[in-house]
Amino acid sequence: MIFHRGRDLSLHRTFLLASDILALLCSLVLAALWRLGPQAGWDYLETHRLSLAASCGVFLVVFYASGMYERAALVRKAHSYRLPMVAVTISAAIIVVIFYAQAQFQIGRGILLLASVFVFFITWTTRHLYGMAVGHGYLSKKALLIGEGRDAEKALRLIKQTADSGFKVMGVVASKRMAPGSFLQDVPVVGNTEKLRELADAFDVETLIVATSLSREPAVLRMLRPLRCSGIEVMDYVTLYEMLAQEIPLDHINDEWLMNAALNGSVIHVRKIKRVMDFVIALIGLIIATPICLVTAIVVRMDSPGPILYRQRRSGIDGHPYQLFKFRTMRRDAEAATGAVWSTSNDSRITRVGHYLRKWRIDEIPQLLNVLKGEMSLVGPRPERPEFVETLSQAIPFYRERLMVPPGVTGWAQVKFPYASDVDGARRKLQFDIYYIKHMGFFLDCMILLRTVKTVLVGLRHHDPVVPHPEQRGEVTELPIPQHPADGAKTA
Repeated sequence: MIFHRGRDLSLHRTFLLASDILALLCSLVLAALWRLGPQAGWDYLETHRLSLAASCGVFLVVFYASGMYERAALVRKAHSYRLPMVAVTISAAIIVVIFYAQAQFQIGRGILLLASVFVFFITWTTRHLYGMAVGHGYLSKKALLIGEGRDAEKALRLIKQTADSGFKVMGVVASKRMAPGSFLQDVPVVGNTEKLRELADAFDVETLIVATSLSREPAVLRMLRPLRCSGIEVMDYVTLYEMLAQEIPLDHINDEWLMNAALNGSVIHVRKIKRVMDFVIALIGLIIATPICLVTAIVVRMDSPGPILYRQRRSGIDGHPYQLFKFRTMRRDAEAATGAVWSTSNDSRITRVGHYLRKWRIDEIPQLLNVLKGEMSLVGPRPERPEFVETLSQAIPFYRERLMVPPGVTGWAQVKFPYASDVDGARRKLQFDIYYIKHMGFFLDCMILLRTVKTVLVGLRHHDPVVPHPEQRGEVTELPIPQHPADGAKTA
């Protein structure tokens, strides 16, 4: 069914990561030699190699957490210097704090300042050249698109909307219904499927994108197998969408696809590792956050009457209910008049303190208790109310797939998409959740935790606009909301 399962690590991002590592090393060497001279500079580098290596690690972590490897940042032209400048400044500040905490500052301030300036100019120049290369298609692989009609149009639209997709579509290979010489979204139809082998050789393509159902085109399937064996990459629309949008298009998958995704993963092994990591980090996090929790408890009590913490029934793994803990951010009688409704931008039920607790995600710190109890994980699909799960399961296909793994304090959907306030939003978040379930692992969890830092500081909110992907229809679906108290209401 699928010849290509996608790749977890983008070659473009790998190139940028390697260039950043090289930039950091070169910048430190240049700074030391410039500041101290050749002989003293090399001696300095040898003596402080561990401190310099740690500094490189700080730079790379901040680079990732700040979004310097995200697609939107890589192809942004306006103010492209701002993000590298901010990331380098934050990195240098963290390094100063770390080493000043010790008895002796282990990296000279002049060397650190020079190195930071070099890192900024090299990383900014690298990304500027990267954007130019992407714009001219130099880093793209030649591809042919197999298909026609709506499916082919969606695939072409997705590639065009993704600036650094990595594909340069040379033409469309259609069936006999579309004549060669016609165009589909400004891309020429170069022939029909009967001449697929000749067309692949003529255009010297590296990738074939199949934007049609292979089950309806057995003849195409027979032609693709030898092409795949000859070294040409073959992918279907779901894989293309998964790789570019980093979510799974619900309209193009079925139970067979989900089963294949489950068979190719190591969920049981991953969950054992996740449990150990969850317990250790949650315990450390609660200890560190104790002063914040004490201050929060005081201001919540002073701001409005009602309990400091609230408990709400949520669906855990396999749908088993549990009590979720959070700091109260709404009035005690928040839903007395309206019943349970989704939270929205400028929600009048939210208290003054609650607004800031939600903005900085401080209200979610008590969920670390749920993590210690094993009811939640640090990373996973956001837990939902059982009543909402039942209603959304009837409106959205495969919605219960998200219950196969423990719910998370943060997750792929949370860092990629703002709060869902309707069925279309819940459907879109499910596409991210299924992507996470398929690719879940230690490395992805670490990436999500780092990106959560950025989401907390400058992340998406209720009011943030979201650019829809080709799969998103755009209409808002009405959904009857079951009656259930919000966080400001009295609960068991």
